[in-house]
Amino acid sequence: MSQDMKKSAENKGTELSLTKEELQQKNDELQAARDAVEKAENARDIFLANMSHELRTPINTILGLNELILRESQEEAVKEYARDIRQAGNILLALVSDILDFSKLEADKMELTEGIYDVSSLLNDLINSISVQQRRKKLDLALEIAEDVPYKLFGDEIHIRQIIGNLLSNAVRYTEKGKITLHLSWKEVSKDAIEIFVIVKDTGIGIKDEDIPKLFKAFQRMDSTVRSKDDRTGLGLAITQRLIEMMGGKLEVQSVYGKGSAFSFKIIQKVVDREPLGDFEKQYRESLRSIEDYHEKFIAPMGRILIVDDNAMNLAVAQGLLKGTRLQIDVAASGEECLELIKRKTYHLICMDHMMPVMDGVQTLHAIRALEGNPSRDIPVIALTANAVAGARELYLKEGFQDYLTKPIDADKFENMLIEYLPDNVVYLTNNREVSDEFEPQNAEEFDIRESQLYLMGFNLRNGLRYMGGDKSLYGKVLHDFHSILQEKETALKDFLQKGDMPGYTIIVHSLKGNARSVGADDLADEAFELEKMAKAGQLEDVTVRSPILFSMMKNMRNSLRVYLETEAAEEEKAQSGEPEISERITEEDWVRALQELAARLDDFDGESAAAKLRELKRYERPETDKKMLRLCEKAIKDYAYDIALEVVNAVL
Repeated sequence: MSQDMKKSAENKGTELSLTKEELQQKNDELQAARDAVEKAENARDIFLANMSHELRTPINTILGLNELILRESQEEAVKEYARDIRQAGNILLALVSDILDFSKLEADKMELTEGIYDVSSLLNDLINSISVQQRRKKLDLALEIAEDVPYKLFGDEIHIRQIIGNLLSNAVRYTEKGKITLHLSWKEVSKDAIEIFVIVKDTGIGIKDEDIPKLFKAFQRMDSTVRSKDDRTGLGLAITQRLIEMMGGKLEVQSVYGKGSAFSFKIIQKVVDREPLGDFEKQYRESLRSIEDYHEKFIAPMGRILIVDDNAMNLAVAQGLLKGTRLQIDVAASGEECLELIKRKTYHLICMDHMMPVMDGVQTLHAIRALEGNPSRDIPVIALTANAVAGARELYLKEGFQDYLTKPIDADKFENMLIEYLPDNVVYLTNNREVSDEFEPQNAEEFDIRESQLYLMGFNLRNGLRYMGGDKSLYGKVLHDFHSILQEKETALKDFLQKGDMPGYTIIVHSLKGNARSVGADDLADEAFELEKMAKAGQLEDVTVRSPILFSMMKNMRNSLRVYLETEAAEEEKAQSGEPEISERITEEDWVRALQELAARLDDFDGESAAAKLRELKRYERPETDKKMLRLCEKAIKDYAYDIALEVVNAVL
């Protein structure tokens, strides 16, 4: 090889060596750039989640407290102001949601979340979302819903709801008179899929031809001369268009300036059930006629829930929204406080915020599940949070929460969720009937003999029935629950007293106070209240001295209730068996003398003789109230509760 050729080969090797080094350097630079982009994206995601929480939390407080004003105020002027606050608050909430959604779309972070949904439920919620403004503006609503559309589909219900909701709210916003039309039709595209066609029409201000291109550009709005006072960021239609495109469709616009507009789109959805929807408009109109003022869907005076949130106003809102349900509600301002409470008390359900300082909701949930000897270890925990970014639901379910509800809290959804997750035996549905605090039952002498005995056992029947809205059947069910928890609470109180644990004692005696008050056991509730005050003050010696009085009251009430409830059960069993009764006549004078003799034998604790006299009395033909009295007395004698039997007889004499 010549010298020149050798030198050329060496140069080429050097060039190749340099190229590899340069490539490695560039690869390193590209990797660093990718890492920087990923880090920026993660930072943005964290920022969005935090902004969602920080912005929605005060909105939740405003809308929640405002909801309480609407429910409780009796002055129409105040309620009108509150309606305006609700409208403005919802606009603010929508604005925050628009900005967050647009940020996710721009970052390609928006994902479709598909699942099975009910078309009827979807349409009902959409119409309800505009109903207040529609009625206020006196706009007609025309529903053109195909009766044969399959009622159950598979798709991204959340974003379909957002798309149609945006179109409907815009139609109402820009229409001052006339009507809004919602059209939904469909056609077959395959064996298991259909194409749905949605049109939202209005008779509003319309859009100039030159303004139509602006509709789908972010942060641009129409001519200010026609802009609504409720107009927001100009993001709504831009987001709507992008979401429809993600579903494979296209948003179309037709408009005549000054006469109205029509927005339409087509998207393909899978069919889950081909059962036809039916006459949705008829169903909806009928539902409107049955709408009443707000009242609780359920009451649960024996239900115990814990709400955990570091924001005091959020706690006040949640408690206020559930006030009418009669739930026993405890609150905790931190994860640590939550853990302390569940060590001392059993709950049926916990509602917990996510973003809290020191120990957040997820960490607290894991600590609850890991805490040994925790009576609430396996109960449902619901994430009650302002974090509304994409994927939040999946995050919470993955972490172990049973469900997820965003703030601002939708009171209706909140109650539905509690009905679903609270134990059936503590929830009493109101069945569309108002539970009134003003109920005043008949005079005590007009109640049957069983109910009269409750007074002798220490129950203020008037207060108990008022608390149950006058529902005697419901009151009877709650009495069963109350009887079952008396022993549990007595055991817990004695345990905390023995340990000298006044905070634990305070929690249980406070709960007992609420339980007793709910069934009209006022004396027991008053005694529990006095001990609660002492325990809160840390007066261990005073609590130790006075507690036996409370325990004696609880024991006597428990024994009396047992007799009462078992007698009722025996009566029902006998009524179902249809056993014939022997009936002989007796004068009222002889009846009274016979009862006096029975009372004397009971007063002497002569159980055998009293039982014999009772068998004699049961042979006589008497009114049903007297028969019930004798059965109650018989049960008490069998249980050697002669003092209770004597009270039963004396109540008649």
